[in-house]
Amino acid sequence: MVVSYGSSPAAEVIFAETELTQAPTGSIIGPDTCFRQIEFIGILKGTKNRELAEAFIDFILGPTFQEDMPAQMFVFPVNQKAKLVQVFSDNVQIPAQPAYMNAEQIAQHREEWIGAWTDTMLR
Repeated sequence: MVVSYGSSPAAEVIFAETELTQAPTGSIIGPDTCFRQIEFIGILKGTKNRELAEAFIDFILGPTFQEDMPAQMFVFPVNQKAKLVQVFSDNVQIPAQPAYMNAEQIAQHREEWIGAWTDTMLR
């Protein structure tokens, strides 16, 4: 078993040494078995390069970068106008009912859970 993402099967097809028509593995995507991960970008308060930082964020949110992300980073674009490459669309697996946990609960238990995970993995 590998702990990975629902987009990992697409990566297997794209980076296969020999051409594949479908991914050799799948993802467990049953109800409440996957947690949606959202990545963010921001500008640090007090930056001396505010204008450049804003231009970089505009570039990242633009269609060129957003359309390149799925086949390079195996994440969905945030820009809804960005088109997905077919190999990504054909092989990504999307859970119908991802697990959900509110931010307060995560903040309250984060260190406890990280400690438990670390203890388990270091056995």
